[in-house]
Amino acid sequence: MDHGERAASVRRVPLRYFRDAKPAFLQLIDPRGLRVLDLGCGGGHNGALLKKAGAREVVGVEIDAGAAQEARKRLDAVVECDLADLDPARLGDQPFDAILASDVLEHLLDSEMVLSRAVACLRPGGAVVVSLPNIANVSVFANLLAKTWPRRSSGIFDRTHVRFFAKRDMVRLLEGAGLSVLRVEPYFTRYRAIRSASLLLSLYVFRDYWARQFLLLGVKPD
Repeated sequence: MDHGERAASVRRVPLRYFRDAKPAFLQLIDPRGLRVLDLGCGGGHNGALLKKAGAREVVGVEIDAGAAQEARKRLDAVVECDLADLDPARLGDQPFDAILASDVLEHLLDSEMVLSRAVACLRPGGAVVVSLPNIANVSVFANLLAKTWPRRSSGIFDRTHVRFFAKRDMVRLLEGAGLSVLRVEPYFTRYRAIRSASLLLSLYVFRDYWARQFLLLGVKPD
């Protein structure tokens, strides 16, 4: 797949991906004073969330031209390119204190390579926060029992996903990039009522199967 084909693929991603932000990230990391690299930053809304919470600098990487233009209004700098082709020299000489990869690694053919390259730009002791959709969700089991695999515009069955991860796969992905995984948190939704209903239906014991995503915190060893 050449650059043009990859770019065309990314442009088919729903616009809401470029506008989404997860306040739950702030439960995993305190961004105050940090220089942050936002992989697949979209319109810069997660980066803006981190800056509002005290991040010193947020540098985004985004392939979609329209989203990158929007992100420049919110972030300190944006590199417009495919993550698979990112030249670390374009990020500057100063190492990053933290890396954010929100809903992006599942869209990449070689998630391991992209994450490992990014971690090389992270200072020792720096943090990596990742969100990934949970393929071991009850809705997936239900559809497989019905002998079907939906192709939707967003969510777990997003037609633009090329990689699929369950909880242990996510941990292995971060560990393969040289990170120590400190936290793995189920993510249901930002809406409290739906989150509470999911937990009740799961009887709490099976909550991992009701999680739409997992949020992970990894740290680069000193």
